[in-house]
Amino acid sequence: MPNSPIVLALLWLGLAGSLQAQSESVAATTRQQKIVVSYFHDVLDGRRVDLVDQLFQPDCVLHFGSRDVKGLSEVHGMAERVNASYSKLATQVHDIIESGDRVVVRITHRATGAGPVRSRLGTHDGNGKTFEWDAVVIFRMKDGKIAEDWVTRDELGMLLSAGFLHAN
Repeated sequence: MPNSPIVLALLWLGLAGSLQAQSESVAATTRQQKIVVSYFHDVLDGRRVDLVDQLFQPDCVLHFGSRDVKGLSEVHGMAERVNASYSKLATQVHDIIESGDRVVVRITHRATGAGPVRSRLGTHDGNGKTFEWDAVVIFRMKDGKIAEDWVTRDELGMLLSAGFLHAN
């Protein structure tokens, strides 16, 4: 049975899919994935705050651990704060996984500070500092837009990379 062409094909397809998920440069293939990637590459990296209304539901909620961002006006404000905090931001999408109305991404942000940078450990002057941090974000999609997300980011790694904290 394991040598059956159907079983071998299914194993190969499963292996090929998992290899794609481990790629350093994952391409978004579905409409939902493209919306999520557009949020990172266009709105945050590309500073296209004007696209927020196209990508998010009016009553969206973004959960950042210590606080929530609710509704389009607060998403606009959050994106504008990102622009004020970093003169340059680049997001690398390592993995993107979709199931039903959920899209999950594993990403790395690399940024150059331009002003105050907020974390759960306080606000720091990031001007001229280089930052790098990893994050995992779970998105809930509704009617072709982002309805909700849950962000878990490596804030300790972020502060270490900029030199605000030092490892022993």
